[in-house]
Amino acid sequence: MASSSHIKPGEKGKINTKVDTEGRGGYLHKPIAVHSNDPQRPIVHLYITAILR
Repeated sequence: MASSSHIKPGEKGKINTKVDTEGRGGYLHKPIAVHSNDPQRPIVHLYITAILR
C-alpha cells in the first residue's frame, strides 16, 4: 500500500480524514473530493455517511 501523495497505477493508498461531530445529531453525509491525473476521472468523490445520536 502506498502512503504518499503519488500512487502509481495499480497501487493502493490510504486516505485519512476527520469529521467534527460535536453538537450534531441526525444524518450526516459529507463528500471528499480526490483529485488525480487520470484524464477519464480527474476527480473522484467519496462520501462519509453516518447517523449521529
